[in-house]
Amino acid sequence: MPSDKKAPGSGRPDGGANGGQAEAGIRDRIQDVGQQAREAVGQAGQQLRAGYDSASDSLAYGYRQGQGMVARNPTTSILVGFGLGFGLGLLLTAAFAREEPWYERYMPDSLSDLPDRLRDLPRSIRHRLPESLRS
Repeated sequence: MPSDKKAPGSGRPDGGANGGQAEAGIRDRIQDVGQQAREAVGQAGQQLRAGYDSASDSLAYGYRQGQGMVARNPTTSILVGFGLGFGLGLLLTAAFAREEPWYERYMPDSLSDLPDRLRDLPRSIRHRLPESLRS
């Protein structure tokens, strides 16, 4: 009468006893690869932290320099800030305006038709103008 119990290692291609050793070797190899991956990620994290710290220090130094410059030159700093803000406002307004630009609404007619009047100048006078105004 045949037994329902299988012989140890009977479904393994290597015959049983050596199969356990092969599985252990594969398991060890997977653990080694996992350990190497953890070490690589740890090193990358350390390098990232070092880069962040360096960038943070550089920005803090630049900020302190800016504070010192503003403290030494308050009037100039205010005027520069106003000029930058005004210029940025003009650029954004021009970029997002859907109708005629604001300067065309408020420019006097004597200046708005200046290019047409320059074209009508006699040649003797026109050749003395800079190239940007001639064209």
